[in-house]
Amino acid sequence: MSTEAMELTEAASDSGLQDLASVERLMITKKVAMKQLLSLQSQRSRYIIRAADNALAYSVLEENTWWLGFLCYGLRPCQLKIFNKVGDEIIRILRPFAFTTRVTPCQLQRMEVYSPPDTLIGTVEQIWTPMKPCYSIKGPDGEDLFSVQGPANTLGIYRDLHFEIVRPAGDRVGSTWKRWRGLAHALFRSPTLDKFGLAFQRDLSVEEKALLLASSLLIDYMYFDT
Repeated sequence: MSTEAMELTEAASDSGLQDLASVERLMITKKVAMKQLLSLQSQRSRYIIRAADNALAYSVLEENTWWLGFLCYGLRPCQLKIFNKVGDEIIRILRPFAFTTRVTPCQLQRMEVYSPPDTLIGTVEQIWTPMKPCYSIKGPDGEDLFSVQGPANTLGIYRDLHFEIVRPAGDRVGSTWKRWRGLAHALFRSPTLDKFGLAFQRDLSVEEKALLLASSLLIDYMYFDT
């Protein structure tokens, strides 16, 4: 193994993200307790993240202020903590409140992503557009890594939704998607149990994959959240 490869492997191990190194597809399951939907408790989503071969398993815990969570729903400010299968926190995501609208760029969405929990590895920032949703994924020094571009119609009724991930030069490297699973699921199951996916090139760095995962969670809050 070359010196450069050894350094990259050690860096991934130190960040706790090494499980992402060989992954190219993730399935994300969101769970919301029924009692939260029937009471005045805050919205607090929980996610289970798995690779296709189940070799990777992360759990995501949302923390928020109860009254903001109840009033703001998908726009609610929160902190997300992502744990690996042995219970170590490997990623922390901070999302401040921002009142987003398609008509005017009042306040745009932004997520800060840390791994280990006190080291900034990048941000996910909304770009204002009047029609199609667009997000910029940046590294710790503000450099543009990817853009995430969604469809003009994000309702996802009787159709699958895809958000494409591209490099600044225009090269496609992956996508976040949610498949239409039928009207019965949309009415009765999706408020408490829902799934969406993320795919990316295998050779991306583990930090880049962690940032793409954070962008997928933001998309879920903004377009799939109940």
